[in-house]
This record gives sequence, structure tokens and C-alpha cells, in this order.
Amino acid sequence: MTDRKNKNKSFLAPLTQNLRKKLSNTDVRVRRKALHILLVIIVVFTVYSFFSGPTGFIRIARLHIQKNQLERQNHELLADLVDAEYTAKRLKSDMKFIEYIARTRHYFAREGEVIYRLKE
Repeated sequence: MTDRKNKNKSFLAPLTQNLRKKLSNTDVRVRRKALHILLVIIVVFTVYSFFSGPTGFIRIARLHIQKNQLERQNHELLADLVDAEYTAKRLKSDMKFIEYIARTRHYFAREGEVIYRLKE
């Protein structure tokens, strides 16, 4: 029957029993110091994982800033696209607009007109 009990126990059982005996026999100061070291390690690991790595606070803040910049850029590009579509529509159908573009950008003139360039 003792063989069955030994078979059911894990292979770590003797090690844990030895550790418990050693810890119960050691001085209270040593146990407290070990507990303090363990707590410091846990705190350091928690702070490290909170501020660094792929899910860290710093990376999330940078991604948030990048997202805002991309949204702003997208809005500007969308406004430029709408302006370009409006200009293209006017160039296809509005003769007065075509004449305005020809006169202002390319300095076209009708017969008998003289264009004077003024520096501002």
C-alpha cells in the first residue's frame, strides 16, 4: 500500500518537503529577506512589462500618436481629392473656367490684347 502512495506522489514531492523543512528551520530574517527579494523581482518584472515590449505603455502611446497623424493626413488627402475632382469636372464642362486657367496660368491672350506682367 505504501508503494501506491509513493506512485501517486509527483517526483517533486521530496524536494518540496525538503524545502519546507529548510525554510521552517531557518531564521525569520532570512525568510523575510527572501520574500523582499521575491517582491522586488515581481515589481521589476511588472514595471518592465508595463512600459516596454509590444503591449507596453510607451509603444501604445507612440501608436496612438501615429494613428492621429495618419488620420489627419488622410483627411488632407481626401480634401485634395475632392478639389481635384471638382476642378476636373469644371475643366470638362465650363468654358469660362478653361479660359480663366489659360489666361492666368499660361498667359494666353485674345487678339489685340497685351499682357503686362507686374512683379509684386
